[in-house]
Amino acid sequence: MDKLLKSNWFVKIIAFLLALMLYTVLSMENQQQSDRQSLFTSVSKTSETVSGVTITPLFDENKYVLTDLPRSVDVKLTGSSNLLTKALKVDRRMEVYIDLTKMGPGTKKVPVKIRNVPEGLKAVPSPQAVEVTLHRKQTKQIPISVDIKNKNKLPEGYEAGKLSYSPKSVYVTGPEDYISDIASIRASVDVSNAKDKVESRVPLRAYDSQGNLLDVLIDPKSVNVTVPITKPSKTVPLSLNEKGNLPDGLTLAGITMDPKEVTLTGPSSALDKISEVSGVDIDLDKIKEDSTIDVDVPLPKGTEAVNPKQVQVKVDVENDVKTKTFKDIPIEMRGETPEQQASFLSPASGKMDVTITGSKKTVDALVASDITAYVDVSKLKPGEHTISIKASNSKNLQMKKEFTTARIKIETPETQTGSDNQSDQTTSQSGDKNSNNENNGTAGSKPDNNPTFSQSKAEGKSDRTESITEGEN
Repeated sequence: MDKLLKSNWFVKIIAFLLALMLYTVLSMENQQQSDRQSLFTSVSKTSETVSGVTITPLFDENKYVLTDLPRSVDVKLTGSSNLLTKALKVDRRMEVYIDLTKMGPGTKKVPVKIRNVPEGLKAVPSPQAVEVTLHRKQTKQIPISVDIKNKNKLPEGYEAGKLSYSPKSVYVTGPEDYISDIASIRASVDVSNAKDKVESRVPLRAYDSQGNLLDVLIDPKSVNVTVPITKPSKTVPLSLNEKGNLPDGLTLAGITMDPKEVTLTGPSSALDKISEVSGVDIDLDKIKEDSTIDVDVPLPKGTEAVNPKQVQVKVDVENDVKTKTFKDIPIEMRGETPEQQASFLSPASGKMDVTITGSKKTVDALVASDITAYVDVSKLKPGEHTISIKASNSKNLQMKKEFTTARIKIETPETQTGSDNQSDQTTSQSGDKNSNNENNGTAGSKPDNNPTFSQSKAEGKSDRTESITEGEN
């Protein structure tokens, strides 16, 4: 025994066993303390507040529409941390709701309820009651309108055309009193900087008569809109201008132009002032036989393009020449408005002679109704004016007018009264002068209607012939 006690291995083994026993005792004591803490934690109570929980309303959605419902409430949960964790992260069946199944139209404060709360947890909403309003539900079909927005932001020279959209009407559902307040269902399409057709699907909105937005359900919610974007254009007739004269021995059998109209492109402000394009000139001095000539179309002031840029003018000539004068062709007043009264001062009769030159066959077939003469008074202001007389014939034959200009008087209802009074005085004075003329032996003389014929009868005839020769068609 003494020998065993004196052995180093024996002492080491005993020391190891003692150390092992001490470690075991300490480990068991720590485990018991941990278990006690775990048990205390598992049975301790705690709470947590969940914010922004959505409220589910229970009511007859086929009969009523609900308004004034708060979007959400806060819910305070109380219970063990294990149950709280499970309820918030695993078992998420809790539902916050209000029961309106027994409520009719009107406003009422109702309790906020919570169902499917896990056992062992307590749930309290905040607020615990909310005020809501039930309205009778109505559905109505209403036509829609679409506006074009930012027309002034289109590129220069571009314009928005007439828009088209589909559908033309929609079904609107909402509270009965909201539906009765609807003044319009509108949408707006933006055409800023557009250079081509705009196609878009835009949302619809309901507005009352004051322009306030109404909270209603619109079906469908949007509308398909198409807006054509173009440069303004206008199609106008061409006016052919004959210059010079055919060589001796030739007569103009006819002139045809193809096409007779052109399309102008440019700002509306310029196009509105243009009713025809003149300046398509054909020089008859250079025509020696039947000819087809390409003639440039001039670009009117303020416009950007003309299409086509050239037209074909076909000139037919004949050797058998005939000249015929048509007497007393009436000169039409064009462009006269109800607010103005136009009258001829010269020629006072409002008529003139027109001399036509062309092939015998063509001239013989021409009648007075084939000749048109007119003056344009659309832009004249009250007063007296000298304006050009324009004339044409159905066969486009050469012609000479008795007068190249006319003297026109423009009156309005305001100036008419004063003019009548002055006319009475003039008539009285004229009567006195006629009486004097009779006494002087000149009662048989006839006043000349043309103010330029101021010389003797023979000289007047010469002046008249010169006017015809130099006049333009």
